[in-house]
Amino acid sequence: MKILVVDDTEAVLLLISRFIEALGHKVVQARDGKEALELWRQHQPDLVLMDMMMPVMSGPEAAVAIKAEAGESWVPIVFVTGVGEENRLADAIERGADDYISKPVNFRVLEAKLKAFHRTLELNRKVREQSARLASYYDAAEEEKRVVRHLMDQMVNAERLYDPLLDYWLSPAESLSGDLIAAARTPGQVLYVLLADGIGHGLTAALNVLPLTQPFYSMAEKGYSLSDILVEMNNKVRQVLPVGRFVATVLIAIDEVTGCIEVWNGGMPTVHMLDRAGKVVHQWKSSHLPLGIVPTQDMETTTSRFFYSAPGTVLACSDGLTEARAPDGEAFSEQRLLQLLLQHPEGDRLVALQAALNAHLNGSPHHDDISMVMMRFGERMREDLPPAALQTAETQATMALVGSGESMWHYSLTLGAEELRYINTVPFMMSFVNEIKALRQFQSEVFLILSELFVNALDHGLLNMDSRLKRGEQGMDRYLLERGSRLAALTQGHIGIDLNGLRINGRDVLRIRIKDSGPGFDWPRFNLPNDDPARLHGRGLMLVRSMCASIQFTGSGNEVIVHYLPGLTAG
Repeated sequence: MKILVVDDTEAVLLLISRFIEALGHKVVQARDGKEALELWRQHQPDLVLMDMMMPVMSGPEAAVAIKAEAGESWVPIVFVTGVGEENRLADAIERGADDYISKPVNFRVLEAKLKAFHRTLELNRKVREQSARLASYYDAAEEEKRVVRHLMDQMVNAERLYDPLLDYWLSPAESLSGDLIAAARTPGQVLYVLLADGIGHGLTAALNVLPLTQPFYSMAEKGYSLSDILVEMNNKVRQVLPVGRFVATVLIAIDEVTGCIEVWNGGMPTVHMLDRAGKVVHQWKSSHLPLGIVPTQDMETTTSRFFYSAPGTVLACSDGLTEARAPDGEAFSEQRLLQLLLQHPEGDRLVALQAALNAHLNGSPHHDDISMVMMRFGERMREDLPPAALQTAETQATMALVGSGESMWHYSLTLGAEELRYINTVPFMMSFVNEIKALRQFQSEVFLILSELFVNALDHGLLNMDSRLKRGEQGMDRYLLERGSRLAALTQGHIGIDLNGLRINGRDVLRIRIKDSGPGFDWPRFNLPNDDPARLHGRGLMLVRSMCASIQFTGSGNEVIVHYLPGLTAG
């Protein structure tokens, strides 16, 4: 150790100094309190052995000054005292001195005290080093959390959660949440919602759910199905996360056009569909494994559909909500949650739920991340099919010159039976459509038009599906099951799609032509008056007619040509 020895008596100073040096320590000498303070600043000794009574500045005064400048660093100060200095010694110890030794100095006692302080100083040094490392680790962890929080904010895209039909609540158990809520609209304005729960909570759990955001948003924006998104998300989880990590997930799609709610639940609590009064109308229990457990080729991606006939709400939550425990250990429970929703109107349910959970916890923290999302549907239900697009004088003049329009670009695609089985055609084509400046703002309508025409060509042209299968309570499920079976067995046939961008009288026109190799249908009946009982009433085709300036079937009905004028339906 480096020891500062302070005494105004030269003989005592020399004697103590020589003894301490003989023990193997380094000595710095001072002869009064002021010099001791200056030498302490210069040499920063490990210990100070100081006389009480000295000229210029006394020992206690110097001790107070040294302790003040040392701050949080511990510098032991040991006073050497004579008979009659007990009161001053007690005052000095109260003001920060650490020990004392009486005169005449017993060198055996002094040696023992120096050894004890050396052990304490070593322990203090190790504690300070560990504290510094802990502080460094803490700062690094906080920086990592800040970066992850920023990444999650960017990747989750919270702005999309402000959908007018969506209410959500996310409450992390720590600074970062291992639960994830994401929402997006497809080009056809179908609302997609993702609720995921990673293992545990905090930073590790937050990193578990991050890989889901990129495939969810990118594929939803292109209009891919939930099944396609699930495949990519499972691939991502298995590719990025360590073995043994998985993510419980629920994916929900609400299509206001078809009145269909589609759900895939893998390891999450039951998803409930409520009517406006809060009564449970339908539910989707977990029927699949969480993402990341099984290889994608062995994964079941079939979704469950429900067609609603009245407005209501879809409720999904993580187990952190239903399993939140009060101080006495009682869980909040699904039964309590549903009873609470039944007691409050739609607009008050979220606030009422938060208040009820806070009362249940009674000031104690929840030990798992809490997430919940409520999606309203059926707000804009319409019984009537949309009317045909408004034919203004400008539109009629434009359509009259279609044949002489200038072709600005052309896109053509032909798919055979094998390609039709695995290519998600419309989202694939939308990647190109979204690059056309004139169509970018109207991609939702273009997506709907392409979807309806392509599905019509595939289902009725090549697969020879009968729309009457859709009737009845389980009709759509039967229809989709039969459709999947026929598509898997398809060995011949093709569908050709042509997109042509025209410029007519300074206005952009999109010409869409779809032709299949099937037998066609009795298309003249489609153009009969609405009140004619023989008229074909295809809801999808009627939707296309409402958005396009013209729709024309040719030949046997296996070829259709439509002209879409961007912004026409807005007029």
